Amino acid sequence: MKSIRNTLIVLAALYAGCIVYALVPQQSVPVESLAGKYSQFINVNGRMLHFEKYGIGKPLVLVHGFAGSTYTWRHVIPLLAQHHEVYAVDLPGFGLSDKPADGNYLLQEQAGMIIGFMDALQLKTAALAGHSMGGVIVGMAAVKAPNKIDKLIVIDAGYYHGGPPEFLKHLVFPFDIIMARSFYTKGARSKSLVSSYYNTSLVTDEVLENYLKPGRTPNAAAALARMLNTATRESYHGISTRITTPTLLIWARQDKPIPLTDGERLHQEIKGSQFLIIDNAGHMVQEEKPQEVAAAILKFLEH
Repeated sequence: MKSIRNTLIVLAALYAGCIVYALVPQQSVPVESLAGKYSQFINVNGRMLHFEKYGIGKPLVLVHGFAGSTYTWRHVIPLLAQHHEVYAVDLPGFGLSDKPADGNYLLQEQAGMIIGFMDALQLKTAALAGHSMGGVIVGMAAVKAPNKIDKLIVIDAGYYHGGPPEFLKHLVFPFDIIMARSFYTKGARSKSLVSSYYNTSLVTDEVLENYLKPGRTPNAAAALARMLNTATRESYHGISTRITTPTLLIWARQDKPIPLTDGERLHQEIKGSQFLIIDNAGHMVQEEKPQEVAAAILKFLEH
């Protein structure tokens, strides 16, 4: 009995320590201090969204994936902006956009925010390009408002393997906050990025620092915890068969998180879609092969 009592005391102490850790305010810096030269902010449905705008021409909106930001498009933007008015936007909960601790981060809501973003900028129509989770979101947006979306570019998107592991949805305080905070550590973020690149030498200290930057903004961990324990995969089902917008699918042959077979299945389900496979690239194909990705997008948009 004594050993059991001692074990319970230790567990109670550990639990109390976890609560204290979770309750300690997260150190953060003002969003404006992290903004770049091309940063702009706009109110969309009561949330401040961060975006960057480049070039002139027909509008093209770029939507990043999970835990991404406008930074993921840094190599393709200069190429695309030579021919289009390019908007790279941070979704709510990511990048430098608002991160309410009680926000609705379901993908259908995020799709509505993209449509709202277009409306706030008075873009009657635009082409949408989305990577990974962003590819699912732009697909949902095209289903919601097909008259607003001229063309759709979907890059290595998790239509069938998206969403967090099931156990994360059952985490309760303080363990949800602890898990979320751990994601914004250098070790965890580095591991995540390395698994998403084919050429892992591209995961430099500079790249890692830029991916960690959003974790320094207010409510970053609380927003991520909210996403993890409210995420659902139900809304993913049947999206592809409802897309009628002309669609280009871009897939990396060596993508590990979202395999090539997913892209092939998506190609079959989106009627009339075009499918491009890029070799020697992983999940972050737009960062590893920006010239090939940009060339494919431009060719698709011009025809």
